[in-house]
Amino acid sequence: MKTTYKNNAILQEMNKLISSSCHQINPKLEKFQQALIKKHFGALEVSNDSLNKEVHLKLMVKEGQYTNVVVQYNNFEEFLKSCLEDDLGNLSFYQNMLTFYNTNVDVA
Repeated sequence: MKTTYKNNAILQEMNKLISSSCHQINPKLEKFQQALIKKHFGALEVSNDSLNKEVHLKLMVKEGQYTNVVVQYNNFEEFLKSCLEDDLGNLSFYQNMLTFYNTNVDVA
């Protein structure tokens, strides 16, 4: 079964959800932000240090070996938006996230 997503609609709704998540304090939306970053970087753990404008990632180097990486940003919202990718696998993931966070997107 092949599903065709309206790429622009999904990405627009993800951008809206990212903006919304950055303008309110909500543990559920913080989980959304972490999930997006985890997906983009393939990270096992993610934490945002907003005071120092850093995202701390735990990445697997190879089986059983991990490394910690710090990514600095100027604007967290723009950082999150830069994590969006326009391919079928990611669009499907985003569609699921939008459904989970109760955002409607038209599917063709």
